[in-house]
Amino acid sequence: MDQSAPLTEYPKAPDCKFCYRPEPWRAIWSTEHFHVQMGLGPLAEGHILVLSKTHYSCCAELPSSHAAEWEYLVSKVKAAQVNVYGESLMFEHGRSGACVLPGHGDDHCYHAHLHLLPVDLNLADSIASDFPVITFDNWSEVRDRYTRTRRPYLLAASGDQIVYAETPDKIRSRYLRRIAAAALGRPELEDWVAFPGYMTVKAGLARLSPEMKRIMTEAGQDAHTACTEGRVV
Repeated sequence: MDQSAPLTEYPKAPDCKFCYRPEPWRAIWSTEHFHVQMGLGPLAEGHILVLSKTHYSCCAELPSSHAAEWEYLVSKVKAAQVNVYGESLMFEHGRSGACVLPGHGDDHCYHAHLHLLPVDLNLADSIASDFPVITFDNWSEVRDRYTRTRRPYLLAASGDQIVYAETPDKIRSRYLRRIAAAALGRPELEDWVAFPGYMTVKAGLARLSPEMKRIMTEAGQDAHTACTEGRVV
């Protein structure tokens, strides 16, 4: 199978909030194939999304040609969160559960997007309590598994490993958001539409954007961001 192209081509949609971002001010970094932006409806201050610029249905579907860029960028976002907040938790719904609004015509988002949340939670055990899990050492193993099975999945970091569970075709919407929000004592934050949390978004942006820019500049990366607000230009 050719891993230099998406496994499935998904056209841009005029109402896609990742194809045509209505709030570009939430972005703090951009590379050739990915954006880093503050998550709307943050579960905590500093909640970040790393998302593909083009349509891939999940992070495991990203082609191997993007692998080095993806893994490097994720590692730098995690470093920024740890430097500012002391924690960084990675999780993804991966084509499991709805992540777009009802009435969109499909119950899945077609942009791979990884959540990075600067809190100390154990989502891996929560996944393992509901589904059989596989533990992987790296993203290459995740991609290989998804290429073989094409099954919906959930994943979360556990230390340096990735805990991965294949799920039924339909599971509860916002499965991991619900668990995380409840564990943080803010169950209402599961619903990012009802609780967009703009003040929290802006607070996280103010703290993380300079740190992300510092890390990437020191690493010798060319910035695709050029102003203190973090707008992608």
